[in-house]
Amino acid sequence: MENAQSTTDVKSPKSEGIKSLRILCFGDSLTAGYSSYGYSHYPYAAQIRKELKKAFPATEVDVVVSGLSGDCVIAGQFLRRIKGMCATDDYPPYDWIIVLGGTNDMAWSESPDKIYQENVWTVALNTGAHVLALSVLEAEHTSGGIVERRNKLNGMIAQHSEDRCETMRPRIWDDGLHLTMAGYEMMGEAIATKLIELLHTVDEPVNAGTKTV
Repeated sequence: MENAQSTTDVKSPKSEGIKSLRILCFGDSLTAGYSSYGYSHYPYAAQIRKELKKAFPATEVDVVVSGLSGDCVIAGQFLRRIKGMCATDDYPPYDWIIVLGGTNDMAWSESPDKIYQENVWTVALNTGAHVLALSVLEAEHTSGGIVERRNKLNGMIAQHSEDRCETMRPRIWDDGLHLTMAGYEMMGEAIATKLIELLHTVDEPVNAGTKTV
């Protein structure tokens, strides 16, 4: 399993020759691209596909979005949904699965340990796909120990934390939790940059080059 915040030197272009690349972006409203209180949606997946096509013009890129607003890892449908997307014959296999969850669990005061131990990534990994685990985004709400709990969860996922771009807040935050179109585009670009780096360095997933139907 890879992490969106880790860094790796690009040395061996192992992605060369992949004819098709199938990606699942899985999560809650932040994956759905929720903005303007639900009147607009700008999934970051669109920017990922755009950046991947620029980097690998000869590769067929299929990016599927499964984002359910309000869903939770613990008390929601997260595990059932990802099993439905990954562990059945209803969908062609994915080469990469990008998972972002835990934001709504934080709001419901679930413990970071409990969220992490749910380990929805196992379902994805068992399909033979590579998994890119995203850390929980910061939000405007900071009371009730949510910052400490979020940082603890992100530490489990990412092993480190990045400095936030405070000067970008007016442009990328929409309502204190969800993002603007520019914010989702920035999110997609950041994820795509890491994914392109990983495509050059890690071994091909079991499903690499599988023809979609």
